[in-house]
Amino acid sequence: MADKIKLFTDSAADLPKIYRERYDIEVVPLSVIFGDIEYKDGLTLSHAEFWEKLQDSKELPSTNQAAPNDFVEAFRPFVEQGYTILYIGLSIKLSGTLQSAVLAKDLLGADKIHVFDSKSASIGETLLLITAGEMIQAGHSIAEILQRLEEQRAESGAYFTIDSLTHLVKGGRLTKTQGFVGSVLNVKPILQITREGTIEVAEKVRSTKKALQTMVSRAKEHQVDFSQKRVAIVHTWGADTVPELKKLVHAELAPAEIVEGLIGPTVGTHAGPGGIAIFF
Repeated sequence: MADKIKLFTDSAADLPKIYRERYDIEVVPLSVIFGDIEYKDGLTLSHAEFWEKLQDSKELPSTNQAAPNDFVEAFRPFVEQGYTILYIGLSIKLSGTLQSAVLAKDLLGADKIHVFDSKSASIGETLLLITAGEMIQAGHSIAEILQRLEEQRAESGAYFTIDSLTHLVKGGRLTKTQGFVGSVLNVKPILQITREGTIEVAEKVRSTKKALQTMVSRAKEHQVDFSQKRVAIVHTWGADTVPELKKLVHAELAPAEIVEGLIGPTVGTHAGPGGIAIFF
């Protein structure tokens, strides 16, 4: 008899409701802090509420990783029911949240908890969750799922452009030197999530149109068979270039499917408004 496998992720995954329900995925929230008030992403602060608050806020918000006890409380009921748990989480290079899940596994003393570093963020986590969800429903073992996730992660990539690097620099995801390149000469920075799960400035271009074309060109350079892959397009509040990027992706990559989504509080705190990304 196959193990009962329960999927978990964190709120940084920006997991669309359709997939959360389809694969019965539990989401452990990170926190977003405006002034003296701390909100739980997706629980006490919705996507729409976050972007409204960000527009009205004089100071940039900050985020807090999920704590080990948050994962203990989330995992324990399923451990007690005999489930194998698979948590696919935010890159350990971007947050301590993944380490909190590892500590929770140790605290629970449960061998059947598997912590998988997406080495990505936002919808990059979601793409892995969709694969895992499909395989669970098809009856695959946890070993088979983990092997496939490793293969998918190895050929994945992400490129994005944002209006300002201020949020990423203040949140410590880019250095001040890296942030400076986007503030001079009115350039549009193209950023990437690297193989190691860090964020780096990949290129600087002069216009939004060129930024979109460059992101798609960079994706093509990976030389993967997009006809067999999902491509995800996500954006922060205020981005009006989704149709243009979607048209480019269809024409240049011709993927098996395009997944779309709105970036939420955890990632949105660091990206800011006017951002758009391609993940594959």
